[in-house]
Amino acid sequence: METVYKFGCIPSGERGFEYPDIFAVEKTSGPKRLVIAPSANHVSILIELLQVMSEPFGILYVLVVPRGGSDAGRYQIADPVSREQTEEFLQRFREYFENDGRHDIWIASVSDSAQLVYDRHNVIYAYGPLLEFENELLGRGLTKAEFVRFPSPHTHNYHAAFDQDERDVLHSWHWKQSPLRESDE
Repeated sequence: METVYKFGCIPSGERGFEYPDIFAVEKTSGPKRLVIAPSANHVSILIELLQVMSEPFGILYVLVVPRGGSDAGRYQIADPVSREQTEEFLQRFREYFENDGRHDIWIASVSDSAQLVYDRHNVIYAYGPLLEFENELLGRGLTKAEFVRFPSPHTHNYHAAFDQDERDVLHSWHWKQSPLRESDE
């Protein structure tokens, strides 16, 4: 039976890649951010980190590699949603988000600068209340590191078993679609 995973490495034959439950502070051209590299349970971590963010939330679903008959693009929900609605959405599509590499998902507080980005490299970027985020991660047993390194070379996997989930995500709310940006690919 095929092992389903989102992100893999190719040292001597392709296999799934798991980070060692770490996070690091990273400088950007703007504010600092956390790069969070858990070994598993990414959606649970997103939901936990949402607890330190103010609601309502905007959600951006970035479909980079469509397989389910949808168009590639950036899909932003038309109206902000509550914490409960956001958590339900993440839980409903947990398997898809954690095991398929065709997309990124962005969740931002409408009222402040807090933002989470779960990307195709199976890491979560956190912006805003970094100290509160760090405390949540340490409480979950993640370790602070100097940096997070992506394996190279690596793979992104797209599974036919999730094609219906792709369609279901895009029918879950009213989305405003815009083209992909160069940075999305």
